[in-house]
Amino acid sequence: MTRILLAAALALSATAAAADEVTLSKPLAGAALHEGGVDMSVYWVEAAAGYEVVATYQGQADAQPARIAMVLADGDRVTFGLPGARGLLYSFARDGGAVTVSGSRIGVDLAEG
Repeated sequence: MTRILLAAALALSATAAAADEVTLSKPLAGAALHEGGVDMSVYWVEAAAGYEVVATYQGQADAQPARIAMVLADGDRVTFGLPGARGLLYSFARDGGAVTVSGSRIGVDLAEG
């Protein structure tokens, strides 16, 4: 019984650790997110107007990597989808000395004509 409980606890903690949200609290301290077939690496550096956040991502195995960059001031948050990554939203937020990046799946409704 103890082994089953231990295995369940490890499985739950592994799932929580694999959640697609990372918080970067130091410049150039990078991290990776993996959501819905999109692999993304992200880091930030200090810039004159705030923190410049740079993310490189690849949606399909045969696609070329793409890069996005934005400057976030303290309190800024931006959420958007990526070209070719239907049903995914990414959120980039700065709070004090940290930047949090998360990826989440959303439902997609298609209109029929």
